[in-house]
Amino acid sequence: MTTFTDSQAVRIDDRDYFDVTLASVEAAKRRIWASLFIYDIRPGQDLEGLVLELTTALIERRQCGVDVRVLMTGHVRTQNIAVANLASGLYLAGAGVPQRRIFSTDAERNGSHAKFAIFDDTAVLGSQNWTDDAFTANIEDAVLLTGSAVHELAAQFLTLWDNGKGLPKNVAR
Repeated sequence: MTTFTDSQAVRIDDRDYFDVTLASVEAAKRRIWASLFIYDIRPGQDLEGLVLELTTALIERRQCGVDVRVLMTGHVRTQNIAVANLASGLYLAGAGVPQRRIFSTDAERNGSHAKFAIFDDTAVLGSQNWTDDAFTANIEDAVLLTGSAVHELAAQFLTLWDNGKGLPKNVAR
């Protein structure tokens, strides 16, 4: 366990997660690195359009020169999750946003269940997937982090990024 004496964590109220995350995306100047278990932009699932709104903001920041990268799990037994992440990956790739899927991190661990996003020198870490249910219906928990804890998350993100794979070669773009 690592102790961070120079970091601060502030609890984000369940229903404030989306607003805090969107504002953080829109304010980012250097980087937005997101690691998600489920990212579901499919119109039939994103009933409130909140995932599309976040995704549009990511694309806009990428077009402004911000280093935007998205990781999603690739190893799932639930076909609906696999399809959601693939659809979101296709959408991101089509808009020029680098994305990768995590299938394994070593011989004993598959996929990634990590859910965090780094915005310059702050991070949001919590239980939320980027789904309509997570933003509107589920009970979720999250914290806003600052300080050296963000650097640890960034190092973890880069390790996962290095292990990630892009879209399957046989998927039409």
